[in-house]
Amino acid sequence: MSPARWGGHRPRRLGGGPGRVWLLARPDHEHPNTVASALRDLAKNKLAEQRGSTSGLPRQPEPADSDRSAGPAPKRPVKCRPIRPPGAGAVIWGLTDLGLDAAKSTLPSDRKIGGRACSVGRTTGAPHAMAVNDTIVAFTSPATPGKPIGRIADWTTEAPHPLPGDRNQFADAVLTAPTDKVPVLLVEAGLHNETPDFIAAKFDRYAEYFALTYNDPKHEGHHSDAKKLPTWRRKYPMAGPDSLPPIALVLGGAGPRGLNNLITKVQDLTARHWAPPRRDPLDFTGRIPILACHLDDLKENGPHAAIWWRFGGQEWQTLTDALAHAGYTTRVQARLDAEHQAEREARHQRLEATRCPGCNRRCDEIHTGRPSDGTSLCGDCQTKAWKAERERKQQAVRDAHAARWPCYTCKGPLRGRPGSGLELTEEAPADAVECHSCDLARRNNEVGRLLLPKPTPREERRARKEKPDDPWWEIRLIHARKYPNRN
Repeated sequence: MSPARWGGHRPRRLGGGPGRVWLLARPDHEHPNTVASALRDLAKNKLAEQRGSTSGLPRQPEPADSDRSAGPAPKRPVKCRPIRPPGAGAVIWGLTDLGLDAAKSTLPSDRKIGGRACSVGRTTGAPHAMAVNDTIVAFTSPATPGKPIGRIADWTTEAPHPLPGDRNQFADAVLTAPTDKVPVLLVEAGLHNETPDFIAAKFDRYAEYFALTYNDPKHEGHHSDAKKLPTWRRKYPMAGPDSLPPIALVLGGAGPRGLNNLITKVQDLTARHWAPPRRDPLDFTGRIPILACHLDDLKENGPHAAIWWRFGGQEWQTLTDALAHAGYTTRVQARLDAEHQAEREARHQRLEATRCPGCNRRCDEIHTGRPSDGTSLCGDCQTKAWKAERERKQQAVRDAHAARWPCYTCKGPLRGRPGSGLELTEEAPADAVECHSCDLARRNNEVGRLLLPKPTPREERRARKEKPDDPWWEIRLIHARKYPNRN
């Protein structure tokens, strides 16, 4: 998402030269004259030098309201004397190499000394160096809105980051203020005349530097047990264990719309360095936290205001929230929770649709056999249904045989001995006289078919008057009709 336009603030312009040195070093003095005298004394001893001056384009004064309503403009334009912007033409001071050596010998051994700023000696001025100074003043000055972050001693300018091939990536400024909840912050100042590709190339070199490793078999002073440890932790041991050092991009020299467009382009060009992987949008391991702000907003509102744009965010945030990426983390976590909840509900619905019509179990509750698809029975219920149908048919056959005559040979049930392998599952023919066992034994012995004796006329007359006692009477009648020539 692109950064929204941040307008409605008039930039606060600070003077250059001794004035900025005064704000950086001794803001408690009432006037910068003492600082200017000290700079001249250092110049006599070749510890400091003048490196040019700040310059600004002349601007024309706007016509007053009375002039605008007076009527049409005169034929000849009124000549007016060009007026330079406040702060233009101020002398820029800096330490010489001898002054840097003297500072190293005076300050504590653990205090890092930066190098000389690039292109400070240009005759056209040093807007880049002044932007770095304005950034440090906005953080450390007691006049900054809100509580200052760090002291002037917590800053290092032109901090080198060695790269392979005798190259270096110089950070414009580095802030280390753990007591102010900013363990380390690398600052890159950019102006409107720098292209997005030029600014994005800096982050390519930073990523190359963060990827360097060194061997540490003893694992001293590091929480990891890996054989190769990141080189940058030697320089910034105070950084968090799970994140690379954040980089703040402070842009100036243009209006809010132009700076926002520049932030958007740099954000797109550096996405491979700050964007988390798609498989895990909350995993920022090996990713560079990149922040951006407008220099004018930083000078006017201070670093605690909601002027910081975290690459990958959706709104302007305070420095603490931007470093923590709290808004992004909360938003992505809510989206992931919603997706997981929707996935769980969809899976629950899919599983509910597979309930077996017989046992009402879902497919994940069936551990053996074929699960159901919601329309047919599962394997267990299908087997039970087949067994029940077979038992029902067999019971129907048993009931039918129980209503008929017994076996003529063994006097047992016509269906056969219960539980035997020869028990019939189908009803015996209407003219059957023996059970299946006796009939099979007769066939194996090659004995002819068993036929019952034909009823005599006396038995027939008796049967008309009363029920016959012969259990095979009905089958005898069947045989008499089917085999009339047999006695």
